[in-house]
Amino acid sequence: MKHTISVAICVIVSLVLGAIATRYVHPQWMLATLHSLQLHAAIACALAMILALLISRNVFTGLLLIASIGIAVHAWIMPYEFDADPAPQSGKTIRLMHFNILGGNYRNGERIYQAIVNSGADVVNIMEMPPLAPYLAELDKVYPYRIGCGRETDICDMMMLSKLPLSNLSVGGLSELRKDRFMLADVDVGGTTVHVVAMHLSKPYFDNYHKMELTNAARIINNRKGPLLLSGDFNSSSIAPDVQQFMRWTDLRTIAPEIPTWPVRLGRFGIAIDHVMVRAPLGMKSVSRIPDSMGSNHYGLMAEFVVPE
Repeated sequence: MKHTISVAICVIVSLVLGAIATRYVHPQWMLATLHSLQLHAAIACALAMILALLISRNVFTGLLLIASIGIAVHAWIMPYEFDADPAPQSGKTIRLMHFNILGGNYRNGERIYQAIVNSGADVVNIMEMPPLAPYLAELDKVYPYRIGCGRETDICDMMMLSKLPLSNLSVGGLSELRKDRFMLADVDVGGTTVHVVAMHLSKPYFDNYHKMELTNAARIINNRKGPLLLSGDFNSSSIAPDVQQFMRWTDLRTIAPEIPTWPVRLGRFGIAIDHVMVRAPLGMKSVSRIPDSMGSNHYGLMAEFVVPE
């Protein structure tokens, strides 16, 4: 009986590790979610193999344990390939708030509105913004420049708020699945033009749309040269193959390890699917998680950037 249980665990772990390993050969969209969960899945596999070893020891079980640990370690170190350089010691600072507030989170709309007003952020990127619709007039008093909900778009889904004038706007969809979930604008920070991007991607298991949207976003971003900051709900971690390819194409960097933002109930053991990224010569000074999710299934992020003198 013990041998049978050990064999069953080994078979399951072999299948999971084999599915993860496809990323090293030819990534498939059907396994994209598992690739985002590589660290969590590999740790679970390692724990399962320890249990299998306690039940019945053999060489194959030991090899699977080593493979599980190796895949987990690789998942941990992958984000450091894109670790941003230290921010310049001097220069103008710009502060950004990013938050997917959850489209049906109406009961917390006023709390989120107050959090935005009190954040001190220069730019605020909001995903799934309907709960804030009743507070747009008040938000306009603090953030007079806006994209979304009647300004450059005819829907209320995503929104970019700014205390700084927005120019050279580019707004639209990255695929036919979602409308107006990509926003790009320029802001002037102490005489330097900084490109600001907000984007909300489709789920990675919707056929090949996730990769398509990242490819389209990269093409648009690469048409704007110079300092750029981006925040977005990617619905995927940065270790996913298509996200890593996107970051290589665009030369975007972030602070590793990234802060888990989803699901809220898992706290620091969750996944970083909300990202804040930067392109040189803009420097990323800090990224922190907004402690209160205010009813959303995501945590929000606050980030500070430095525009070098």
